[in-house]
Amino acid sequence: MSRTLFSLCFTAVFIAGPAYADRPQVAVDIAPVHSLVAQVMEGVGVPDLIIQSGATPHEYSLRPSEATALQNADLVFWVGPDLTPWLAEALETLAPAAVLTSLLEVDGTIQLEFREDALFEAHDHSDHDDHDDHDEHGAHDPHAWLSPK
Repeated sequence: MSRTLFSLCFTAVFIAGPAYADRPQVAVDIAPVHSLVAQVMEGVGVPDLIIQSGATPHEYSLRPSEATALQNADLVFWVGPDLTPWLAEALETLAPAAVLTSLLEVDGTIQLEFREDALFEAHDHSDHDDHDDHDEHGAHDPHAWLSPK
């Protein structure tokens, strides 16, 4: 290998090293927050997800790998103590030096009213096969978007 090529490779590695080392370690509490933060971090890194998808965030026991992610975190994004009250103490203990962002406390956050008995189940079209009730709104096919043009 020529000296010039070796020098260029060494310089590239030397310059890239600090950029790699400066990458922040980021942890997030729940999957929707993870998705948003991962989009912002695209090309820089991937945040660690603390509460695995499908688990209830209200009462959760940290796995050792999740506790380690909090210990290594420079930044933590979480919804806040209203969703995960137990996480506040864990953050204080495991991530005392991390910059914490409670999304419920961020200026501009719009909090919707709590909805009791909200059902988010699959929509069943069999309960309205007769579309005569749509006549008052004008003729349209509510399933037209399914048809190829």
